[in-house]
Amino acid sequence: MSVRVGLKGSRLKSFKKVDVLGQDIDFGSEDWSLRSLTDPQKLFLGRFSENDIRNIIYSIGLVQHLDSLGFSDIHIDIDRDINYISYCKLYWQDKIPENLLIDLRVSEHTFIPHERFFDEGVEIEPYQMILIEWLSAQNPRADFEPSRPQLPGQVKPGLGVLKYCFQLLHITASEVFKDGFLDIPTHMHGAMMYSKAFKFFDPVQEAILRAVMRDLRNYSLADISWGVITETIIDLEKDRPAVYDPGEQIHYVSKRMKKYFESYKYVTTFNKYYHRKKYRFDYEEMVRRREEILRTKKIEDL
Repeated sequence: MSVRVGLKGSRLKSFKKVDVLGQDIDFGSEDWSLRSLTDPQKLFLGRFSENDIRNIIYSIGLVQHLDSLGFSDIHIDIDRDINYISYCKLYWQDKIPENLLIDLRVSEHTFIPHERFFDEGVEIEPYQMILIEWLSAQNPRADFEPSRPQLPGQVKPGLGVLKYCFQLLHITASEVFKDGFLDIPTHMHGAMMYSKAFKFFDPVQEAILRAVMRDLRNYSLADISWGVITETIIDLEKDRPAVYDPGEQIHYVSKRMKKYFESYKYVTTFNKYYHRKKYRFDYEEMVRRREEILRTKKIEDL
């Protein structure tokens, strides 16, 4: 897996970010008098030390997984920038760019969902979320293989660590009392990989993604991603190319956010569009257009 995501704050579609005097509300933060005892720059999300992160990634099996791939000497680097984005990077042997394995960057925000997702009269409460600003995981010693080809935007082969990253985030979100974490995948293949643990906040988007995965289940992740780029996946309902419109995918942690995804309105809207949507893939035309694109562009730049 190698998923990259850019800074997300300006790309929200289903939420409004709440700021007070330039600072995001954070009702779940620990007591500041306690936090001040330790340099917050060296605490992930202002709470977790390097040793804490090491204990977590060991307990979930990430250290053992990396060791099985030949990366036995793992170094952790924690930092925070002037925009209050927390960094957690895992290196192999030395803390140098070419040995970077996992690069995770997150921030804490308060979001209010748009009214259209709720029944009239429902009181809409803000959600305390961890926003995934950036996530990349790559194997610096591996090369792409025909069985697992390079995906658009991908620089190096992945490490197969997505599930561990989700576990790490789930644990940290629980500890800092967040409702969940949020991401906006840039590519369709990113949304498909995230779909194992995430759902789009917008039930229509979730239905479209699941319908594409259902109808094109015999095609690879790379094929589908290229199908979107080359406009060769056809939405039969509209008789035009399917468009991937990046939106907020959520992994819920709290009971109240889980309640939203299990609500009658969310479930019925999802079912309505999931059963309505049908997709066809013009594979041969995709291959032709892909070759044409790659004559002038590098796949990692897409």
